[in-house]
Amino acid sequence: MSSADPDTALAAVLPPELRELLRGRVLRVGQAVWGGRPGRHLAARAGAGDVFRGHRPYVPGDDLRRLDWRAAARDDRYVLRQHDAEDVLSAVFLLDGSGGMSYGTGMERKSTYAAALVAGLASLAARQGDRLGLASGGAGGIELQQARPQGGARRLLALAEALARPPAGICPWPRLVAAVGPQLPRRSLVVLVSDFLDPCAEGQVAGDMPEEAGLPAAEAGLLDELAALAGRGHAVVLLQVLHRDELEFPWSGRDLLRLEDVRGVRPEVEGLGASLRAAYLQRVRAYLAGFEGGCLARGLVSHRVVTDTPVTAAFLGLLRALQGEPAPEEARP
Repeated sequence: MSSADPDTALAAVLPPELRELLRGRVLRVGQAVWGGRPGRHLAARAGAGDVFRGHRPYVPGDDLRRLDWRAAARDDRYVLRQHDAEDVLSAVFLLDGSGGMSYGTGMERKSTYAAALVAGLASLAARQGDRLGLASGGAGGIELQQARPQGGARRLLALAEALARPPAGICPWPRLVAAVGPQLPRRSLVVLVSDFLDPCAEGQVAGDMPEEAGLPAAEAGLLDELAALAGRGHAVVLLQVLHRDELEFPWSGRDLLRLEDVRGVRPEVEGLGASLRAAYLQRVRAYLAGFEGGCLARGLVSHRVVTDTPVTAAFLGLLRALQGEPAPEEARP
């Protein structure tokens, strides 16, 4: 793809109804950032923002215009008002470009749906002057050329073009996270976008013993690495994009089915629909519960969307999740 401008490239991945929804919207995160220059997000330092931070004692040489005369009259001592600064945000998207994201058709295709949500967030961030980064894993291995966050139209164009690439191969999540971590600026927003079904399949064999209820040891290790990023001050969000078929397995009866891993990692499975459905639902429900519980136990934000949900509704829910607002119980897939 060789679009000449970001708007043209974004039109390929951003549905018209979502583009319309972006009008007047802002991107906010639920924790303080550290961008190094003025922006729209609460910063983890004192500065010239609008949010009152507190007082500190006056020392000779301070700007007298910052004295709080009311507090001085009340407490009989000179103090200065301090405010929180507002900085730009560094937002880095880690995208699953594997063949597993190719399931579905039209707007319900997982990769298409995920690209729309990421494009919406990137559009808001770019409009606010925030910095954008993108790294992905797929048939070509790990792609890190755009991982270091930058601002400007050229970065938004590169991100939009990357989102339009067809998914294939396998996403090596542990290696991707390990490669991106050292490149993250202080207090970045890190959004991982995937179905997170078997994300650590590279180099494994079926039947690995679980470390936690429903959560294999490798996946638990991946969450530990993400928790370490959060411990260094980054806001880590796992956006899980699923197709309704993956939650309900709509094939049953006595039809003979053959299930193939489009990533080429796991062996094919054959059997009658009824028996495969029962075993699959038991396993996937246990895994999803373990995955969500593993994120919760480590203080990570996980947000699940299903591709038959209107993309505008999913996007609004994602904005709330990024701000740290819990999803209403009835809105959870």
